Amino acid sequence: MKSFDGDEMTDKMPKMTRIERRELDVLVSYDGGSEFDITYDDLRYACPCAKCSPLRNADEGCETLRKQVEALPKEKPKVRIVGNYALGFEWTQGCSSGIFRFERIWDLANRRDPDNGKLYVHGAW
Repeated sequence: MKSFDGDEMTDKMPKMTRIERRELDVLVSYDGGSEFDITYDDLRYACPCAKCSPLRNADEGCETLRKQVEALPKEKPKVRIVGNYALGFEWTQGCSSGIFRFERIWDLANRRDPDNGKLYVHGAW
């Protein structure tokens, strides 16, 4: 969905209407009928927590994090709503600390970098 914002066209995120946990991925549905799948490995790799995020900053850290994620058992996580802005995924093994803002899930669904190429910086923003 595109909208006009000032001098440029921007992607406007539709409202998430449903999330379905499947065997190896999650199916996310949005207003207007669009549906996307996100693998559990991709969700885990994109964890925005203070432990996982810095590992995506360095080339070696990225590779190490991806290997660690792929070595974890394949499982359906529990999903919890965080306020009116995010989801949390709880796994029996591995990191469950990340809070995934709806915008982050939208970027993952559309196969975009949810960090927008920015390095992780600890502290107040």
